[in-house]
Amino acid sequence: MSAIHIRAPGHHHRPELAGGAGLHSMVVFGTGLDCYLSYRPMFQAPYNFQVLLAVEFDERGSGALGADRRIGRTDIHTFDPEDFPIAELDPGYPSPRGSFRGTLIRGRRGGTTLATDVLVTVRRVVHFAELDPTRERGRGLLTHLCFGQPDRMYLAHHITRQPSFDQIVAARLIPGTVTDLLGEPLADEIVGPTFAQAQPIILGQREFIGTRLRAGELAVAAFPATASADGAQGFLAEIAVGHQIYLEVADLA
Repeated sequence: MSAIHIRAPGHHHRPELAGGAGLHSMVVFGTGLDCYLSYRPMFQAPYNFQVLLAVEFDERGSGALGADRRIGRTDIHTFDPEDFPIAELDPGYPSPRGSFRGTLIRGRRGGTTLATDVLVTVRRVVHFAELDPTRERGRGLLTHLCFGQPDRMYLAHHITRQPSFDQIVAARLIPGTVTDLLGEPLADEIVGPTFAQAQPIILGQREFIGTRLRAGELAVAAFPATASADGAQGFLAEIAVGHQIYLEVADLA
């Protein structure tokens, strides 16, 4: 599923709620124990946070989401939680929030409601970062966040400065392409089974052109900060880009 959201009147953010509070509309992707929420950020405080969560929906929520997908619905799904300061999701918060309730929607806010009062349990915080709206505008090193499993991973654009964009794509690591940072071949198993927390990566050339990822592209990914299964720091691997899950440009221009 793929979506481009253009902000319109009646936008879901509520500026009168300070301190990061408000209706944090989130993109839903993945299924079962491989289910994630991605907060839809802006650079304007108090909404300047990039947050990725691994979550579990309660029976009503997971059932509604699964049924919608089984009948072939390819629309984007979003989740509108109750009001709370998003800072409560920060693992460094004194008492991090472990769950919240809200409404599961087919489409964006104003779309078709699939289930209300759905309980979401946070299995782990994959990524949490505050965006600095005063950071110098301009282009930075094109960096993404990689999480999931090698054969079923996700890439999210790492939002750092204006102007930017929010993009999430499905991806997979190509077997037989893992090397150390000097280019010496490594066994695929060295990567380990999963990236429980988002790993920062730098994408280089192969068939990767432009600033946004496109389905079918192949890219060389450098994992400079990721320890491999044998404890070595950093490796390279080729990644195949799958379908686009979400793309937002206007909110981060």
